[in-house]
Amino acid sequence: MSEQLLSPKMLGYWTRDQLHDAPDESGIYCVFRAAKDPETEEMDVQELLYVGEHRNARYGLEHHEDRAKWEAFLQPGEELWHAVGLAGHANRERLAAAMINAHKPRFNNHSEYLDRFPFDETTVHLYGKKHKLQSIFTVERHD
Repeated sequence: MSEQLLSPKMLGYWTRDQLHDAPDESGIYCVFRAAKDPETEEMDVQELLYVGEHRNARYGLEHHEDRAKWEAFLQPGEELWHAVGLAGHANRERLAAAMINAHKPRFNNHSEYLDRFPFDETTVHLYGKKHKLQSIFTVERHD
């Protein structure tokens, strides 16, 4: 392996009822807690809760075993919002691992990638729907 730059466009945001519009392609997915912004009264992303990866990102979101945990965490008036970053099979796990390692989402607390990154140095440049995500970051290998 070698150093790599991954630059996915983050697509979304979809609520639970809108997930049928999410891409059914290979990639990573992010689950966020959304709530009304106190200044604007508009619903907006507040916190990244989970990062996952699947050969069909929409299926991964719709059928994730922790969905009930995510929903139980929400306060009244809050919603789960979802975003997807397309990534081919070869880079999907590496991208998810880098996202988990850099962002340490609340519900990835049992992930092997929180404190370990078994890939060579990886720089991620996110664009698109990336609110509450680092736009550019590098994760170095540490087994």
